[in-house]
Amino acid sequence: MGERQEANGVKRYGGLWETLVCWENLVLAARKAQRGKRGRSAVQAFNFDLEEELLRLRTELMDGSYKPGAFRTRWITLPKPRLVSAAPYRDRVAHHALMNVMEPILDRHFHPDSYACRKGKGTHGAADRLQTLMRKHRYALQCDIQKFFPSIDHEILKGTFRRLIKDRRVLGLMNLIVNASNEQPQATCWFRGDDLFTPLERRRGLPIGNLTSQWFANWMLNGLDHYVTGGLGIGAYVRYCDDFILLQNDRRVLRNALRAIREKLAAVRLKLHEHKVFVRPVDTGLTFIGYRIWPSYRLLRKQNIRAFRRRVRWMRKAYAQGEIDWRDVKARLASWLGHAKRADSNRLVRRLSREWRFSRGRAEQASGSPRRQLEQQRSQLCVHEPQQQHAVQSEQQHRVPLGPALSGDYVSPDAGNLAVHGSRGCGGESPGSAPVLQDPAGGICGQTCVVGPEGAGRLRAERPSRFHKTVVKMIIPEYGAAWGLL
Repeated sequence: MGERQEANGVKRYGGLWETLVCWENLVLAARKAQRGKRGRSAVQAFNFDLEEELLRLRTELMDGSYKPGAFRTRWITLPKPRLVSAAPYRDRVAHHALMNVMEPILDRHFHPDSYACRKGKGTHGAADRLQTLMRKHRYALQCDIQKFFPSIDHEILKGTFRRLIKDRRVLGLMNLIVNASNEQPQATCWFRGDDLFTPLERRRGLPIGNLTSQWFANWMLNGLDHYVTGGLGIGAYVRYCDDFILLQNDRRVLRNALRAIREKLAAVRLKLHEHKVFVRPVDTGLTFIGYRIWPSYRLLRKQNIRAFRRRVRWMRKAYAQGEIDWRDVKARLASWLGHAKRADSNRLVRRLSREWRFSRGRAEQASGSPRRQLEQQRSQLCVHEPQQQHAVQSEQQHRVPLGPALSGDYVSPDAGNLAVHGSRGCGGESPGSAPVLQDPAGGICGQTCVVGPEGAGRLRAERPSRFHKTVVKMIIPEYGAAWGLL
C-alpha cells in the first residue's frame, strides 16, 4: 500500500498510481470485469486482442488521454422505476483497476455496521445484525434517503475523496469518472442558503449500475455512520446503502436523533424520504433488505415471492423454447433459494417447488394465475369427452361430494393437504365439492384441486391423504389401484 500521511486525524494515502496502472493489476481487472459475461460480444471483442487493448488502456491512463465512453441506459420498473446505466466494457475494466487499489483503503475506513458492497458483510449479515439488536431493544427508527443515487452532489463527493487520498493522479481519475456520469432523473431539492437556481447549477447523480457508483455512494454516507454511533451515542445501528435503522429503548432518544440526522444529511445536500421514516416497536416487525424481520424469526416479503413466481413462469417458457439451458435455470433457482433459506421459509419453499417443472420441446401449459391454470386444465379435459356425455350429464355429475363436514368453513383434520374455503351457497361453483380430473384415457388424475369461494382454485400434486384414499375406495375403486391410490 502507498505511503500514509496524518492530516487532522485522518490518514491520507499516496503513492497509489504505479500500483493502479501496473500490468498485473490491469490483467486482474479484466478477469474481474468478464465474470459471468464472457459470452457477450463486447467482452469477446476485447478479449480477442486482450494484450493490445490493455496496453492501449494503460497508455491512455499514463498520458492522461483516457476518456470514458457513453452509457447504455434502460428503465426498470420493479420494484420501482429506476434508470440503469451500463458503461462500455473498456471503462468497466478501468473501474475494476481503480477499485482494486481503492477497495482496501475504503473498507478500512468504513463503519463496522455498514454492510453494502463489502466482503463478509452483505444483505444476510445486515439481517442477522439487525435481528440480534432487535432482541435487545424495544424501539426502532427506520430511515430511507430520497432518490439517493440521483441526489449525490459531485463537489461534495469529490471533497470526501480529497480528505482520504493525496495522490493527484488517482484523484484525477476518480474525479473523471464522477464527471462522466450521465444525466440522472430529476431530484431537485432546496437547502438552507440556496437561491432559486442553485439546485440546477450544481451537478449531481451517480449512474446506477457502475461498480464505482456503489463504492462512492457508500463512502458518501460513511460520515453519517460515525456521527450516529459517535456523535449521537447510539451504538445499535445498521445501514445497507441508503436504508438504515437505529434502535433504542426510549422513543424520545430516537426522535431527537431523527432531527439531528436530518441536519447532518442537509449539510451534504441529501434528504430523508418522509413517507419511509417511522419509529415503531420492534415487536411489530421491520421490513429490511427483502425480509420482514421480528426479534425471533423472519419471513420473505410477499413482493419478493410474487416476483420470483413470475420469474419461474418465464424460465419455464424460455426453457421449453430452448432460449435458456438447465445451467441457467439451476443458477437462478439456487440464487433465490440461498436468499429464502436465510428466513423461516421451509414450508414456503416446499410449496413453491411444486411449480418447478421444466420440459423441452413444448410451451408450458400451466402458466398464469391459479384461476387460469384451472380453466386451462378443465378445457383440456373436456375436449376428450364424448359430446353425447356433455348433453346428458351436468357438471355436478363430474364432481365428487366431500361430505357435510367439508361443505362449510370447516376443514377436517383427516383431509390432509386438501383445503376447502368459503361457505355454503356459492352457486354452481360452491366449495362443497372438488372436481374429479381425468386424463385423456379416462383415468383419474392424481391431483388435488383447492377450490376458493368463487370456484377458482389451484392444482396440488401432493401425496394423497388417508381421506382421499377413503373417497377413492368408496366411489371409484376401479381406478384407485391403477393410479396407486389404494
